[in-house]
Amino acid sequence: MAIIKTDLAISSSLLDTLPLITRSIRAALRGFEGGCLTAPQFRVLGLASPRPCTSKQLAEWQGVSLPAMSRMVNGLVRRKLLVRTPDTFDRRQMQLRLSARGKNKLERLRTVVEARLAARITTLGKSEKRALATGLIVLEELFRETE
Repeated sequence: MAIIKTDLAISSSLLDTLPLITRSIRAALRGFEGGCLTAPQFRVLGLASPRPCTSKQLAEWQGVSLPAMSRMVNGLVRRKLLVRTPDTFDRRQMQLRLSARGKNKLERLRTVVEARLAARITTLGKSEKRALATGLIVLEELFRETE
């Protein structure tokens, strides 16, 4: 399928919009408990939330080196937000999961970030909100990873 000019314009707009959204998320994180977590730490907790994962998986998802991710994970483990447990199939691997404290922190942070985003969305009219909701569904389907 050929890429048409309209597709490129939409791609360009998406690339221009994502940093604006990220900036708003970072601002919400900075305002929560004195900026207790950075945006990458927030993402790591979110990625480890649904199921245990390894540092290697987190590094791949975040697009950082394994040593950089290991340093971040070590800090989150020291703060008791993540817990390491031996992999049941490969004892050399360590699985990472959220601790109870980590789950609580992630839930509270998500609430703060969602409220900040909702405050922006509140300014939209009904038709704009419907268009945004539809667009987000399309984006999620388009970029959802298949495992």
